[in-house]
Amino acid sequence: MKTNQEILDRLGNLIITDCFDKGINFVDQLRKNKTTPQILKKEMDFVKSLTEDQVDGLKQLIHRTQNNFLFNFLKIFEEYGDEYKIIYKEENEEKNLVEISEMLKAEHMIDGGWIERFSKYADDYEI
Repeated sequence: MKTNQEILDRLGNLIITDCFDKGINFVDQLRKNKTTPQILKKEMDFVKSLTEDQVDGLKQLIHRTQNNFLFNFLKIFEEYGDEYKIIYKEENEEKNLVEISEMLKAEHMIDGGWIERFSKYADDYEI
């Protein structure tokens, strides 16, 4: 069985690289694309109309929004732990991630946390 830290680090890496960063990167993708699905045309036109400073501001806003979302989402598992759980399972062993973390809801935003260690945008925007 992996150590508690290895389990939390793997989850953090997945959340930050597969969810958090992709939310910020979406703005760049809209700016770079020449063609986009019709459903995203309005968003693409909006992003392309922005100046570089405005794009940076939008990315900062998304960064903060993603950060707040993660905090509040993970808080559900701490506050409603009798009903909702995040379980890591390896072979026949299970670990409740809330129980192995000091404060799961803040793992991403603390000094040395998931964003700082795993996000390609960690140095670009304030937490």
